[in-house]
Amino acid sequence: MGIYRRYISLKDPQKTEEQIIKVHGSYGALLFDRRWKDKRLSILERDNKRCVICDFNENLQVHHRQYHYIEMSKKFKVPWDYPDKLLITLCNSCHQRGHSQYKVPIIHI
Repeated sequence: MGIYRRYISLKDPQKTEEQIIKVHGSYGALLFDRRWKDKRLSILERDNKRCVICDFNENLQVHHRQYHYIEMSKKFKVPWDYPDKLLITLCNSCHQRGHSQYKVPIIHI
């Protein structure tokens, strides 16, 4: 289950999309989307399934180096709609440390 261990599984027939959104918010629910799972897997494979900072190979997550806010629709881009160069593989530890030290830039488009 990897990164998704903290999320409710969509395979659980007892959980509806509304319940997932209630627990995790709309962004958390997007992480279950097939398009994100496919994009995430391609980034993990590109980075040889290792953290690009410490080379660890467990508890891997895909980190967005920036977020794009679309002014016209007043929404952020969905997680899978970013170019590969803006996504990197990090272990949970490096990911948490990075978020505690740096703010992910938001680009208004």
